[in-house]
Amino acid sequence: MHNLYSVKMRAAQGGPHEAGGRHISGAERIVPAAEVAAAAEMMARRAQEHERGQPDFINIKIESLSGMKIRELTSLPVYTLRAGNCGEGLHLARRVLELTGVDPEAARLAVNCLLEGPAACGRNMRGAVLMDVHTGCRLEADADRGVRVSYMDYHTSAAGELSIKLAGQGLDNEHVKEALCLATKVASITSIKAELCWSDDPGYTTGYVASARLGYVRISPLKEKGSDCGGRVFFIDSRSGRLMETVRQLEKEPCLITALGMINAEMPYQMFVKNISTGRVPDYGLSGE
Repeated sequence: MHNLYSVKMRAAQGGPHEAGGRHISGAERIVPAAEVAAAAEMMARRAQEHERGQPDFINIKIESLSGMKIRELTSLPVYTLRAGNCGEGLHLARRVLELTGVDPEAARLAVNCLLEGPAACGRNMRGAVLMDVHTGCRLEADADRGVRVSYMDYHTSAAGELSIKLAGQGLDNEHVKEALCLATKVASITSIKAELCWSDDPGYTTGYVASARLGYVRISPLKEKGSDCGGRVFFIDSRSGRLMETVRQLEKEPCLITALGMINAEMPYQMFVKNISTGRVPDYGLSGE
């Protein structure tokens, strides 16, 4: 995997994110040199056509990854749980978080943080919350910026195979693909125990809990349609002493998904628990070092 480039896009309304602009869209790819122009064009078009509105600030950044070590990962297995309403979905999310080892109070605080939006998570927060898995204390150095996961994508062969597998479950869309990619990178870092996320896109109500132990667990719905509140919380064991290294890995370490985990059909919560209650941690091809 030589001669690869990182191509990133972020778009905002009312000026750049750093100046208080409202986030509209973001995306990134890792592509060969010959595909850089096409990737940049696709991202610009995506920014201008997003349901959150018309941006007046679009930033596209292209950089070579020459000389950088790129970790190869296997994507997390995908599960889907259906809830009757948002309240039931949020209850399921807290239960799944507790299965990963997140303290119940920390799980409650994380859910409330995303429900209450920027007022709770930092006035104009642009990245993810970093939360202690035991206490629920916030750990990110800048509450407005948060922690931003970057430098991840699918290898071309894995991307094609993923579309086929997701289509078999009616899940072949960019929300699922991009979330699975990010969740896989995050879960591959051993100091991170779990992630809670739902999108700020008003039309997309599915969220997820992810961890190396359980996989990528989609839960629908986690918010009301039309709501633009959303975000991410990463749960870290601060006692590991790896806080700064964890942030570096999230933000700077390139990863490519080269193999795929299982894509499971939608199932009841009880069946999901039965599937993961063997006490054996599956080998998802993840490495935190």
